[in-house]
Amino acid sequence: MVNTVADQQRVMDEVEALLSARSVSARRKSAVRLALDELLSNVIQYAYDDGGVHRIGVKIDPGIPFVLAIEDDGRPFDPLSDAPAPVLEGPVEDRPVGGLGLHLLRSMGMEMDYRREKGRNILRVVFPGE
Repeated sequence: MVNTVADQQRVMDEVEALLSARSVSARRKSAVRLALDELLSNVIQYAYDDGGVHRIGVKIDPGIPFVLAIEDDGRPFDPLSDAPAPVLEGPVEDRPVGGLGLHLLRSMGMEMDYRREKGRNILRVVFPGE
């Protein structure tokens, strides 16, 4: 895909069709949609400063464990250590932006790992068993 919201929606629809064709449970589909939407949104919004078109890779291994990987050529950024910790207390309007999406994914039992390889960010999400 490329770094546009329109392409993000296209990929979300394709993943939904793939998961349905493989009879993936509604619970797993919901978790994958949430993770994919959150992570792709972050890449599209924050990874690029040049306004150009960039390719983003999305890979899914629906085996055991179920794994989602997102790969981009954006600026080096490890969301697992570089993203701000979420502020969970106080009025929502007073909280700084950032970190809530990853916090939510972790709270759902997803394990994540990041690496930078050949000029690309690679974030891998391993979903908990059902």
